[in-house]
Amino acid sequence: MTTLEELRKVPLFEGLTDEQLREILEEGSEEFILAGEVGGREGEPVDHLSVILEGEFRWSKKVDGGEVVMNTYGSGEFFAEVPLLLGKPFLATWRALVDSRVFALPNETFRRMLATYPSFSNTVLEMMAQRIQVLYSVAQQRERLSSLGTLAAGLAHELNNPSSASRRAAGLLRESLENRRSLGMRLTRAARGEIDPVQLDALERIVHEAFGRDNAPALSSLERSDLEDEVALWLEDRGVEEAWDLSPTLVDAGLGIAELKLVESAVSPITLTDALGYLEAVLGTTRLVDGIEASSMRISNLVATMEAYSYMDRSPTQEVDVNEGLDNTLAILRYRLTGIEVERDYDESLPRISAHGSELNQVWTNLIDNAIDAVEDGDKTGRIRLRTTYERDRLLVEISDNGVGIPEEIQDRIFEPFFTTKEVGKGAGFGLDVSYRIVVGRHGGDIRIVSKPGDTRFQVRLPMEA
Repeated sequence: MTTLEELRKVPLFEGLTDEQLREILEEGSEEFILAGEVGGREGEPVDHLSVILEGEFRWSKKVDGGEVVMNTYGSGEFFAEVPLLLGKPFLATWRALVDSRVFALPNETFRRMLATYPSFSNTVLEMMAQRIQVLYSVAQQRERLSSLGTLAAGLAHELNNPSSASRRAAGLLRESLENRRSLGMRLTRAARGEIDPVQLDALERIVHEAFGRDNAPALSSLERSDLEDEVALWLEDRGVEEAWDLSPTLVDAGLGIAELKLVESAVSPITLTDALGYLEAVLGTTRLVDGIEASSMRISNLVATMEAYSYMDRSPTQEVDVNEGLDNTLAILRYRLTGIEVERDYDESLPRISAHGSELNQVWTNLIDNAIDAVEDGDKTGRIRLRTTYERDRLLVEISDNGVGIPEEIQDRIFEPFFTTKEVGKGAGFGLDVSYRIVVGRHGGDIRIVSKPGDTRFQVRLPMEA
């Protein structure tokens, strides 16, 4: 049972008379919390201030599925003043590290004491300011790390496809080169007695013409399949054992029955199989080299996009092309956009603006990321629209989605720090706050929301001139 003497030792109650302490003692109650138990869980409602009489508590916050420890507090200290004053649920979790005794001060008593006892209110407000600063600092850091994580995940996902394609192509290229070498040697031996120079020239001309074809004819999947079957059957009729392996490469290079008949007429029947195998190996090798070249170009373009997105090795302020910044952000987030329709409506006549390019890209990342979350939760095809234009001396960027919308009663709070509509641990409530500070504080612009079910639009207006 809590005693008057114990309350006197609590710094929070310094300056209060015994009579005032007796009132507090009557209105409050004692709680015993075992080691490992929670004194207040993030996201749960708060109805009292907790003063630690004995024991120790750890203060932690869920972030991205993990738990970040903020600090530990012991006897004589208190917690839950921040959510009580902000009218919010617990912003973090308080867990007992040892068996602890806590004095619970009801919300009504807490608020009355704030208004009545200056020493009490000063102590509470000082601690509240310190803890908000810690929360804000940690949340901002996590927001930056989250943006970096989004960037890294997008880049890794996009790099994986071309790099995997390059590895596969390189392995197949090794096999193809070995096959080509073997076939070439057999053809050379055959050419000594069975193919005259005129026939060799004709075969070489066919190979050269096959290389000169930029692309195979435009065929549907069904047409291509039928043509591959037709070519394979033609090859089988001529005793080619690997007919079904050769036909896809030949068709892909634009060769049909007519072209293969030219090969047949250029060589003797005894060397036809080797000649066709040689032709397929040469064409296949070329295709593999083209694939490696395309994959390498894709990787190079991704690195260039990364550099443009992050404004690497550039001064803090640049002349920024907003349309390009939006496209770079979409490229980074492409891995999250599968199955979502993205519409671009850019004003190509927009001038460049003087701005902090990497910070604006963080804004586009936050807004597009939120739009993706909004349409993923819906039961219809997600659609995100990006529009740019200008209004007199302001450049307008509008990012909209067809998600469920944001209720009107909370629209005026979405830019507040700590405020989030996402479940606990998924959102820290700082993405839009950071975006607001970048747009309004750093660039002298404006950011607002217009939302109804099926149509939510974030509008960012930036000054055309610095």
